[in-house]
Amino acid sequence: MVQISNGIITAAISEVGAEVQSLRCCKSGREYMWHGDAKWWNGHSPILFPIVGGLWNGTCRIDGAELQISKHGFVRRATWRAIDVQTDRATFEICSTVGTFKVFPYAFRLTVTYTLDNRTLKANFSVHNPSGCDLWFQLGGHPAIVLPDWDESHTIDGYLQLEGNPTHVLRAGEQGCLEPDTYNVPADADGLIPISVETFSHEALIFENHEVTAATVLDRNRQPVARVACNAPAWLFWSPQGVHTPFVCCEPWYGLCDHQGFNGPVSERPYINCVHGGHTWQGEYSISAIG
Repeated sequence: MVQISNGIITAAISEVGAEVQSLRCCKSGREYMWHGDAKWWNGHSPILFPIVGGLWNGTCRIDGAELQISKHGFVRRATWRAIDVQTDRATFEICSTVGTFKVFPYAFRLTVTYTLDNRTLKANFSVHNPSGCDLWFQLGGHPAIVLPDWDESHTIDGYLQLEGNPTHVLRAGEQGCLEPDTYNVPADADGLIPISVETFSHEALIFENHEVTAATVLDRNRQPVARVACNAPAWLFWSPQGVHTPFVCCEPWYGLCDHQGFNGPVSERPYINCVHGGHTWQGEYSISAIG
């Protein structure tokens, strides 16, 4: 585990998945990241690459070949290498190998740099293509914010306050792939989305078209806890379906899962990214500890 701190907040990052497992206030000791209790979900903030979400029939078509890539890709369970660790900053790297070529036939170098700035943790990604051919990929963040004072007795455990112009939500249905219909945003009279079993009865709220730019998690008293911000085209908000849970995931995605029935090439997956040979793509998201 790699730990970084700026005297205001402290982050602990595992080399497995380069996953932030703790984000804590130095003064109060308050924890903002879900601690990964497997009773609900054993993740914290996995990095999703080279795909996000599910594939229709589990199949990804690349250069005429049909490949099986697990949901959310493979780097979240792989060991990364810490290549630069400073007091308030750490960079991790993972590169293509003979093993990754068996499921994803592209050369890549993926890095993430975590930087602490006041009360904000910034995650900056780069995807470098060392080959001479185009590299198609998706990438996503999956940070889980813990809900304060959670217990089983409350129907609503907090709220989501979205920034941007969200007009509708999508749902992932059969095989975890996108349904064709759109649905109303389940907001209350104040424009807040309750965090409840009912809200996540269809597992995730999915937003597209850059309609969301940031999301603040509020507690039951509508006081801010943490804010996640990103310029990604798609966002998901997730809590395990049908289960009363003490966290909510605010997930900025540079990509989306397949549409139901999709049988096209990887280059036609929703919001897919392409890096030409010798070039580098960059993305980011941030988590600000507020409460």
